[in-house]
Amino acid sequence: MYRSIVLPLDGSSFAEEALPLAARLALGAGAKLHLVHVIRPAPDVDFKTPEEDLAWRTQVREAASSALGELAAGLRKGGVTAHAEVREGRTVEAILECAREHEADLLVLTTHGAGGFRRWWLGSVADALLRRGETPVLLVRPWDDTSDRETAQPRFRKVLVPLDGSPASEAVLPHARWLREENDSSLVLVRVVPSPLEVGSLYGIPSVRVEGDGHRLQRDAAREYLEEVAARLEAGGTNGPPPELRVVEASSAAEGVLEAARVNGVDVIALSTQGRSGLGRTMFGSVGDKIIRGAVVPVLAVGAGVGDSDRQKSVGSNPLNP
Repeated sequence: MYRSIVLPLDGSSFAEEALPLAARLALGAGAKLHLVHVIRPAPDVDFKTPEEDLAWRTQVREAASSALGELAAGLRKGGVTAHAEVREGRTVEAILECAREHEADLLVLTTHGAGGFRRWWLGSVADALLRRGETPVLLVRPWDDTSDRETAQPRFRKVLVPLDGSPASEAVLPHARWLREENDSSLVLVRVVPSPLEVGSLYGIPSVRVEGDGHRLQRDAAREYLEEVAARLEAGGTNGPPPELRVVEASSAAEGVLEAARVNGVDVIALSTQGRSGLGRTMFGSVGDKIIRGAVVPVLAVGAGVGDSDRQKSVGSNPLNP
């Protein structure tokens, strides 16, 4: 699945928290891991001469090259095929250019960085890379305090896959299948349906749950859809236990997915960045964005253009619309 992985780093300890996951994926897949730092002009410095600008760039390049070189050397000692490089230019474009040159199958980065060689930039960079959707992105949320960091080797023991019933949302399934087989993981397939109407009272009388035939039909259709997807996943003779199926009731899709992630104790959420709503409204722009910002576990975001060519037409309504 993955032959080439790009890990952007900004020189901060926050950004480097994506390193263990990137290294594990690269080692398991036998992929090359490319560590890249992008030098941009200092926005708050007015160099008086070209020589001053060149001296500053040279200093930053040397510092970044040394730091990334040490990281890459440490990874190679652990068996990872790792390379380090420093580029100049606009951050997003430089990362995408790096990904194209190395034919990257995956980008791995934290949701934000801080300090280091450059001022904070990975938050906006992550957003831009997701919206461009050229390469799948694995986003890791950094710990707020270094003492909170996990010391154990990261593992994807349980992978949650939210689906909205559309072929576009199923673009992530090949990636989820690979994670399951590579890490001996279990899959949790989730579809969210709207919660039944709650009729309350101002006089202390308990609220009444109004669940009609329409709601029951929605739940049944969602369950049948997940069963159909699970059958397709198992048809290839994959390893591991059968996928767990969860139909979740929630007031919004993002809330339902995040609650399912918490209740099921998953290690990663794998989702497509575009769902049933099509080009007019990407999943990342609505539901996916809320999931990424609210998740405490890594999120693998895959563009809808990447996936099985024979995805079947799905059934049911679109509960992943907010």
